[in-house]
Amino acid sequence: MSGRPPAPWMAVAVAAAAVIAAAPGIGNGFVYDDAPIIVDNPLIHPLSNAPALWTSGYWPAGLLYRPVATQLFALEWAAGGGRPLAFHIVSIGLALTAALLFWRLSYRLLPSLAAWLVALLFAVHPVHVEVVANAVGQAELLATIFALIVVERYLAWRREGPLSVSRRALLAILTLLSILSKETGYVIPVLCAAAELLVVRPARGASWQAREAGSVLGLQMAAVLAAILLRVAVLGPTPAAGPAVALRDLPAVERIVGMLAVVPHWVRLLFWPAHLQAEYGPPALAVTGAVGGKHLLGLGIVVASFAVGVICLRRAPVLALGLAWSAAALLPVSNLLTATGVILAERTLFLPSAGAMLAAGTGLASLLAWLKARRSSMRRVVLAGVGVLAMAALVRTMERQRVWRSQEAFFDRLLADAPTSYRAHLVASVYYARSGRAADAEGAARRGLELFRGDPHLYEHLGQLLRRDGRCLEALPVLTEAVWRFPDQTIARSRLIECTLVVGDSAGALRLAEQAVSTGHLEFEQTIRRLSPPR
Repeated sequence: MSGRPPAPWMAVAVAAAAVIAAAPGIGNGFVYDDAPIIVDNPLIHPLSNAPALWTSGYWPAGLLYRPVATQLFALEWAAGGGRPLAFHIVSIGLALTAALLFWRLSYRLLPSLAAWLVALLFAVHPVHVEVVANAVGQAELLATIFALIVVERYLAWRREGPLSVSRRALLAILTLLSILSKETGYVIPVLCAAAELLVVRPARGASWQAREAGSVLGLQMAAVLAAILLRVAVLGPTPAAGPAVALRDLPAVERIVGMLAVVPHWVRLLFWPAHLQAEYGPPALAVTGAVGGKHLLGLGIVVASFAVGVICLRRAPVLALGLAWSAAALLPVSNLLTATGVILAERTLFLPSAGAMLAAGTGLASLLAWLKARRSSMRRVVLAGVGVLAMAALVRTMERQRVWRSQEAFFDRLLADAPTSYRAHLVASVYYARSGRAADAEGAARRGLELFRGDPHLYEHLGQLLRRDGRCLEALPVLTEAVWRFPDQTIARSRLIECTLVVGDSAGALRLAEQAVSTGHLEFEQTIRRLSPPR
């Protein structure tokens, strides 16, 4: 860190970059997850429901616990009269705040020029678009903002000496607020511990350092425990969310090996996010089957990153911190500890991108210092190159913001961006069906089934589309395959029985109901009684 205070124009430039990058999203509507979490969620509409927000789940189904985020949604809904404009103004303000906080953190760790340059790159990073353009992304923005405040203040105060009780308590409260915004906040104690071990230089030896850091981290862990207990008290001891379909029932070893194929995608999105898409998954991103080139490349990246981190522990501690930061921030969504609801999502890379930019900033600072010492003209070339890269990222981010302008624009673009992701076709088909675009809905559902036959919801959805259209003869093979592949799915079985009756095969419907009861689906007993001939 430079001994001088940062120049005010640097902060202005970072703030301006963040606002310009996010500004095209000001006119966006409510898109994708905004619908169930904000538009269709009656809890957030009247401010009088504020107490209920703190005793309810984030999703309508009761999954996840993010009361700080939902409380903010309620305030925005009231302020804007239910219009999306208020939400997008707040999102831009949060993106601006995150960029300035990252600049403060990077200035504390890197030389002034390098800190400013990577802060500019962070401010315009295209992988951030999803959390800024989509209103529900504010949960990720809030969690990251609190995390950046905690780590930056921790470093500042630790370098002054022991932290007072009030400062320790404040850091713990901010950690709790981060977790209650989104589960990303659970990694904050790990980030602080990494900062302590790698960049804090104690004046009184290792034992004194351990005592001082332990007093802070102890309160941090208390905040983590409080968040867990609060969640359990509200939602009960239920899992955070169901695992992604492709991860369901996978043994832990197979799941971990499969996730190695995701590592190259993380690296690409963090350092070269030219192509973006709102849904990732099979078959384009497969985590099962034979180990292939992507798995080996992912393993190589993991081993190389670990080796570089170890080598840089003393020589380039900020680089080691950046790598440790990214690894820690990715851990909750890595599917290593347990299967989560996503294989890969751009919104989960907001906090990891801060670590990636710190690591990149270390390399940039070393290169600029080396060129300056040799009075090389290449230094200007490097600076110009960073400027061009930042401008290209800004243009890409501004263009990507408009993808989220409306539901129709989003889903049409999703199919163009992710043509080989089955889930992109599934969610687009659901939207098209609700919007009256029956042909598009059927086409997307059929394409999804061509790509991937491991999700029962695809069969159920396509079967329902055909049934409602009076085409039960076409629905029968779809629903029959669903029951064969997923015998525990009662929805597909119910729709199969309904269509079997529609085509006039009451005996076949009765056999299906009897088969269901014999395999433990007792809810079909009433169907048997209704279909059984009188004695």
